[in-house]
Amino acid sequence: MKDFIVFTDGDVDLPSPYDEDIVMLPQYYYFEENRIYGEEQKLTREEFFQELSRRRAYTSGVNPDYVRKRFEETLQSGKDILCITVSSGLSGSNNTVCMVADELREMYPDGRIEVIDSLSATLGSGFLCVDALEMRKEGKSLQETAAEIRKRVGRIDIYFVVDDFKYLVQGGRVSPSVGKIGDILDIKVILTMKNGRIEPCKKCRGINAALRNIRQIAESGKTARLGAIYVGNQALFEQCRSLVGAGCEASLNLIVSSHVGPNTTGIAIEWAEPEQENR
Repeated sequence: MKDFIVFTDGDVDLPSPYDEDIVMLPQYYYFEENRIYGEEQKLTREEFFQELSRRRAYTSGVNPDYVRKRFEETLQSGKDILCITVSSGLSGSNNTVCMVADELREMYPDGRIEVIDSLSATLGSGFLCVDALEMRKEGKSLQETAAEIRKRVGRIDIYFVVDDFKYLVQGGRVSPSVGKIGDILDIKVILTMKNGRIEPCKKCRGINAALRNIRQIAESGKTARLGAIYVGNQALFEQCRSLVGAGCEASLNLIVSSHVGPNTTGIAIEWAEPEQENR
């Protein structure tokens, strides 16, 4: 049975220590068109949020040439590929990876490439990557792992609260009508992902009420994994993490951070598989 390598893209966050075992396909961001960050050239989180406070950040998906290079290196080494991408409803990266995969399947007929749309992002997608690594360590084949990961896509949820909707609106991730809700009397909207897109889940009066509701969501079922996501506000992150009792954490990548802003907090959940009823 051939070994396989797990890939993901720059919209996905991975809890330690799994981040060392997964190949990251970078995405890109810029404030000026002549200076693009994301691969070799990067900003620290502090520098990034300083820039974001002054002007809008623009983002772009994975570079097809870079994807092709890394995939070819893997196939030439005799290994297969499993790539779990950010939701196709948020980024064009999934389409780019699928296009490259189709080209390489013709060039390397003995190699296998599986591309999975996570319909999620950040730590939600990261949980699927962790699952894939654990299945590989258990000796499961690429086909077995890919089939199981596709089943688990529907068990991933993300819930988060933003302080300012302008970042999501200007990036086209939510409609202006949704963004206006947050401008009314300190209404905080818990956002989630449905069918791969960001949608409002519940309106709350103030951040404390929103976090209490997020805790109730986390406690509403049996979880396989539960993690808190750090963006830029340490105090807010600590408050959220302590309320939900997160088992792991991850810093939100700068690509997604550019769309939600620094005063954001949230959780990712992988729900446990429903128990079969005794018959």
